[in-house]
Amino acid sequence: MLALLVSFLIAVYLLGPDLIARWAADLVVFRKTRVQSHAEEVARAIMGAAVPLVAAVLWARWSGALARTGSHYDLETVFSSLESDAFFQHHHSEFFASLRAFFWMNFVILWRLYALVAVLAAARIVIVLNYNRIWRLLHKRWMRTLLATIVPRISEWDLLFSDMLLPEGSFRIMADVLTKTGGLYQGMVQDRMLNTDGSLQSITLANPRRFERDDFRKAKSEDLETVPDEFWFNIPGNLFIVMASDIANLNIRYIRRKPLNFQPSDEEREVLTRLLDRLKEK
Repeated sequence: MLALLVSFLIAVYLLGPDLIARWAADLVVFRKTRVQSHAEEVARAIMGAAVPLVAAVLWARWSGALARTGSHYDLETVFSSLESDAFFQHHHSEFFASLRAFFWMNFVILWRLYALVAVLAAARIVIVLNYNRIWRLLHKRWMRTLLATIVPRISEWDLLFSDMLLPEGSFRIMADVLTKTGGLYQGMVQDRMLNTDGSLQSITLANPRRFERDDFRKAKSEDLETVPDEFWFNIPGNLFIVMASDIANLNIRYIRRKPLNFQPSDEEREVLTRLLDRLKEK
């Protein structure tokens, strides 16, 4: 019974907060995970739950709720009775009285613990969703380092296919994909799929097109005047999926959806006016 109780306490005090933190992180980013031993998992859970657990205990003691529900005598009675049958037989009535106090002592700590974990998880979600804006407001290196430690370890592919580190503004993410068979494709990144360990599984290109490399090389070998844009051909369909196992090289470009404001000079306005007048005459 004692082993079962200890296992239950470990689960609710350490593993529960860790699971909530992981679940909250998975809502906004794709984390880069690695295989860990059971000892590493427990150690990481202890480190993650230590701060909110200490805060919850201090909160319960400061409010007086912990002292009102029980004492150290109740804890000693419960654990001693579960460990020794002889002690349980001699302290039968005290055990059930202390068990009730033991339950409420854990309750006043646990609800505070999970409340703190929920608040911290929500705060981290807000930070991740506004990472770009917050990162630009922090000018000192140590502040940005602290911000990076708050955010969960993100898969590099999830970072590359997002605007977390881009300047302010809306961007289109374009990709040039060279496959192992020599095919060269281009399009806007519509979606991406990642494996459980955070590695790239596939990317989906919108409005895809293919570069005819053989025709381009043939034209160059014949010393013909070649314009690379003339050798790009649209692929039938709106979406094109490329598996990561088929990718030999991948270039990613970020193009601003709305161009920067450009104020032409007086001379440029005059030139543009003349061109428009000529077009109107034609």
